[in-house]
Order: sequence, then C-alpha cells, then structure tokens
Amino acid sequence: MKILLVASSNSEVKPLRDKLTFVARLNYNLHNYRLGTLDIDILITGHGSVFMAHHLTKILQLYSYDLAINLGIAGSFDYFLEMGFVVNVTQDQFADLGFEEKDAFFTLGEKELLNEDSFPFTGEILRSLGNFEIDVVESLIPVKAITVNTLHGTQENIQKVKSRFKCEIETMAGAAFFYVCLMEKIPFLQIRAVSYFIEIRKVDNWNLPLALGNLTATVLEILEELRAD
Repeated sequence: MKILLVASSNSEVKPLRDKLTFVARLNYNLHNYRLGTLDIDILITGHGSVFMAHHLTKILQLYSYDLAINLGIAGSFDYFLEMGFVVNVTQDQFADLGFEEKDAFFTLGEKELLNEDSFPFTGEILRSLGNFEIDVVESLIPVKAITVNTLHGTQENIQKVKSRFKCEIETMAGAAFFYVCLMEKIPFLQIRAVSYFIEIRKVDNWNLPLALGNLTATVLEILEELRAD
C-alpha cells in the first residue's frame, strides 16, 4: 500500500519519522519511508492553504497513492476537546474567504460567487467521504474544522466564528487538503491533535509535546492497522 502523509511543518512529523525506516529523498520537501510492507511518502507543505494546495497538487500529479493523511496540530474552540485530544476531521470549511461589510461577513456562496453545492462542496462545506474503514479512526471524535489564513486571537472574533460556523477546531490548511483530495479523487483522512485552546493568544498555554506525542501514537496505530490488512 502506498500512503502519503502530509504536514505543514517538520516539527509535526519529526516524532513519526523517527519510527519509520528512511529510504530516499524524492525532492526537497518529499521523502520516502517504509514501515513493514507500507510504502510511505512524507510531504511538508509549509503553513497556509496556498502552500498546501500547490505542493499537494504537484505531488499528486507525479505519484499515485492509495491514501493521503493530513496530520498536524490544531486549536480547539471547545473545552470539551481537551489539550492533547486527537480528532478525526470529517468536515472542513474556508472560514475567511468572502466579504466584509460594516460589521458583517459574507461567504462567497452568500454573495453568489460560488455555487455552494457545486462539487466538491455541500453547503460550502467540504466533507470527508468516509471511504476508508479503519478501526482506529472510527474510535476518534469526529469534528468540524474551519481553515483560516489568520489564527483567531480576540474574544469577539472567536465568538463570532464559533457561532457562525459551528466548528470545533481551526487550522491553516485543512480545507485546502480536503479540496485537493476531493478534486483529485484520492481517499483521505485529516487527523489533528489539540495543542491549544482558541483564546486571546497565550503561547505559554500551548502544549505541543502532549499533542505531538498523542498525534504520533495515533497515526502509528493507523499505519499498523493498515499494515495488518
């Protein structure tokens, strides 16, 4: 089985790399590894939707994969999702692509610049196809994410976004990953670990070691389950 692991930064996959057997460097941001019978490529895209869309599309034009997994950290809007929780993103949405008018925000769909139900959208939401039955994934909490270019850090905007989009977590690239995989018709998963709560920015409150440790353990479990099939 050929698997593509996609992350925004090296730090999000370094603990996982150390568990795999390095094979070759395919280009400056794509490296090949093995785990038993699994053939695994790891792609680092950089932070942000533009970089995710470009690098992921380019790689999918060069190589074929049975499954793509976007892994990384995320911020949580909901204190129910405790620090370190690993979640399965089943819905994602571009949350800052649109228009501001006075104190209101309108999405592209609301301004009729996008058919909100045109493929691959459903009501402007990108949805996981659920086309890979993996016990480890099914045991994770399913969540809706939003994808933004600027992480939220003011209480007023946090409440507006949470109320409007009914989301549990936010990232800077997840919806772009969903969009490309849906357009290219490749099975995909987005697995995230909560490393901070979305609040007035307090980096000292982040817990990257816990999030990365749990994320690495979960993705390894997924890979081991795929290897056993």
